[in-house]
Amino acid sequence: MTKKSRDEKHLLALSGLPFGIGSMPNEDPVSTCEMIVENFPESPFWPELPQRSWRESMGVEQARDLPGMVTDEKNGRVFFDTTKDISGDLEVFYNSYLDDDISKYAISGEFLSGLDAMITTIKRRGLSPLVLKGQLTGPTTLGLILKDQNNKALLFNEQMMDVLTKATAMKAKWLVRLMEKYCEVPIVFFDEPMLQSIGSASVPIDNELAIKRLKEIIDSVDCLTGGHCCGNTDWSILMAAGNDIIAFDAWSYLDTITLYAKELKDFIENDGFLAWGIIPASAEGASVSVDELKTRLRSGFSKVALKTGLTQEILAKHSIITPGCGLGSLSEDQARIILEKTSEIAGKILDT
Repeated sequence: MTKKSRDEKHLLALSGLPFGIGSMPNEDPVSTCEMIVENFPESPFWPELPQRSWRESMGVEQARDLPGMVTDEKNGRVFFDTTKDISGDLEVFYNSYLDDDISKYAISGEFLSGLDAMITTIKRRGLSPLVLKGQLTGPTTLGLILKDQNNKALLFNEQMMDVLTKATAMKAKWLVRLMEKYCEVPIVFFDEPMLQSIGSASVPIDNELAIKRLKEIIDSVDCLTGGHCCGNTDWSILMAAGNDIIAFDAWSYLDTITLYAKELKDFIENDGFLAWGIIPASAEGASVSVDELKTRLRSGFSKVALKTGLTQEILAKHSIITPGCGLGSLSEDQARIILEKTSEIAGKILDT
């Protein structure tokens, strides 16, 4: 099934579903996946568990075995040694990429235990979810997270950014081929929290380059894709890159997305979806009432409808509900409560 035919057949079936962003605070992957499928039976996601191991921290899995990578077990990190002659490794890498040899980019349970645990949970329970969602770090954020031997971000190394972009595409393609065995609609999100700083001294690249790198990845994968940023950004970047879903923190940054009313209207009229992160990914999200969250969501629909000229009914049909960000920094109880609230609100979104 091509990406286009899958879009046409399944995109609107996403209306009102709950999605997770990625990280969870738990250390046990099995019990975490059980909790996820109990709350999101039609749209589970496999969790990242950074509290379990530093290897499950953002971006580490995507760096694994790439040319120049060094594992620093003592300090719990990876870095890239750009002083080494890696020309041979680069040749092997690019040949694998050109040959579409994605077997070399399989995701290891040692680095992302939640993926294996979710597949096992789905099989054990005999589930056939509509959606299975996975997530990888987008290229701009990945280039800032990963450093060289001098602690300089790889974002400033053109050669290594090309490697990271192509490696992420290969990882995504491998994920899709795995996930589509267990669901109707595999979805991969590319998390880009650092886009909130694009154009600043810390992220001195222009929008065009950020779009180009992300679009290269999105165009290579045969599935629906989402872009997530948990802060304020130029939201047109995620739309222009070709994402089907834009995930934003609707609790804290709703007004920022309405600044891109024309782009947003075009995006939704072309079957794009908004993932409303209406439940704060914080202690506040665990304590705020569902009624208050619904009130905030209704207000958000009203504001977006006013700015774009779209009806609230159309917005509701093109919306899903998520926490504002990953939940990895919270307590396990707080994360569980937020998943429960996400599920409850999503179940009534079409009544908004």
